[in-house]
Amino acid sequence: MNVLRWGRSAYERDSDLAMEAAHARGLGFGWASAPDPKVVPDLAGVDILVVNSKARVNAAVLGRFSGRYVITTTSGFDHIDVAAAAARDVRVGRCPLARRDAVVEATLGALIGLGKRWPAQLRAASEGRWVRGELPEIAPLGLRGSTVLLVGLGVIGRKLADVLRALDVTVLGFDPRGVPEPVEAVTLEEGLRRCDAVSLHCSLTASSANLLDSTALAHLQPHAVVVNTARGDSLDVGFAVDAVRTGRLRGLAVDVFPKEPWPQLAEHASVEGVWLMPHGAGYAPDLGHRVAQEVGAAFRAIAADRELPFPVVPADQV
Repeated sequence: MNVLRWGRSAYERDSDLAMEAAHARGLGFGWASAPDPKVVPDLAGVDILVVNSKARVNAAVLGRFSGRYVITTTSGFDHIDVAAAAARDVRVGRCPLARRDAVVEATLGALIGLGKRWPAQLRAASEGRWVRGELPEIAPLGLRGSTVLLVGLGVIGRKLADVLRALDVTVLGFDPRGVPEPVEAVTLEEGLRRCDAVSLHCSLTASSANLLDSTALAHLQPHAVVVNTARGDSLDVGFAVDAVRTGRLRGLAVDVFPKEPWPQLAEHASVEGVWLMPHGAGYAPDLGHRVAQEVGAAFRAIAADRELPFPVVPADQV
């Protein structure tokens, strides 16, 4: 087996890639690197292609690939043509554990901070105003006793559900692939009408593109908070920002955008109650190490002829 690592992310150190190579070579695999994700490498003799999010594994690339496996170092996989891979009997795997806990922490922070209206309280402090007596009007909300809708109950969504339930939150779930107990399964509209906050953790598919559009967002209550750390094309960012600006939503936290960098970054970030992040919710100081470990687990599964730890299948096969 020969491994080719196509693309290197900014967070990956030399030691992280050395660890990935060691995992491969320890199993008797060859390992080579093509760090520029914009240049399609020579795929001759490659059995396992490991890519980051900047390497576009489309039908043309797959047509030059005679191997059996594509592993992405990311949780998302919309940079891979999964249907074309399946048609060529190429198995696709992903690495959701490496970023899971960091994304859960970022989401939890946004739910708490925006629910408690920290932006308004911090602005008042910066203006020298002591607003303790105005708290009933500011109306901070806590998580305890609230209802949160999670859209997508995969690796990250399930972990967040566990954390929220430990904080005495009622968790609702919407996911066509299934909602695990004890999360209450709901339709999207029902969940949006009932929740105090909604957090996206879905993959980007035809059914999740523009999932929270203007019609869907209109079902939310004015005190609700929206968080998106999943896929940028699943949320109408402009409409959501305007909803916060006009008081139809309490808060919005966005880490992923339809276009990155987001061209309206400064304009939208100036709206009180809108938090914009640079697609960094999954970052942790040891992210490269975590990725190398998870890629190594995929190598071990391949060597043992087992199913990949986190396989990706086309939407029509779910």
